[in-house]
Amino acid sequence: MARRTKDDAEKTRHAIIDAAEDVFYKRGVSRTSLEEIAKAAGVTRGAVYWHFKDKADLCEAMTRRIMLPYEDMMEKLAAQPSAAPIEDLKNACIHSLRMMAKDQRRRKVVTIFFLRCEYVEEMMNLIQRQTESWNRMLYLAEKLFCKAKELKMLAPQWTPRQAAITAHALMSGFILGGLQKRKSFSFISTGIPCVEAFFNSLQVSSFPNGS
Repeated sequence: MARRTKDDAEKTRHAIIDAAEDVFYKRGVSRTSLEEIAKAAGVTRGAVYWHFKDKADLCEAMTRRIMLPYEDMMEKLAAQPSAAPIEDLKNACIHSLRMMAKDQRRRKVVTIFFLRCEYVEEMMNLIQRQTESWNRMLYLAEKLFCKAKELKMLAPQWTPRQAAITAHALMSGFILGGLQKRKSFSFISTGIPCVEAFFNSLQVSSFPNGS
């Protein structure tokens, strides 16, 4: 009986988060009440407060169920040594764009995270996670470009820092543009070719006489 009760509670918790994803996506975080989420989830307002202390707590639980852009790909790259760091980073960026294109839940939550959420004080944990995610991506990308420079694979007009910042800006632009459904920022049809062109331009082999 205790096991059943625990399982039922977990199902209720996930039902609330599922409902929050839908309502936050349609209305935005600031315009949505916990009562609306309870109604969408088919539970009482008290059940929502049993599982989540406030809207910020619910938002945080929602984002914990997915990997933010960069997080999955950068952790994989950080965990293994690379003999071709520029190529590996390019493939990781392409993988991230493909995941954004095909994973509806990730796309919905990231849209809420970046475009439907007012970053006021109560949302400080979400702001911190976004900042940490971006900073870690920048740090790991620069580390990979430093490795590429050591291996004499990075074109001489680029510093590792410049390459990392530009890669970060490129990916951020396509992710935000894709979430806003701008045709010129399609994850697949324009994002992947642009990522490939950028990373190819970073490599020494793409320049005459290796310079």
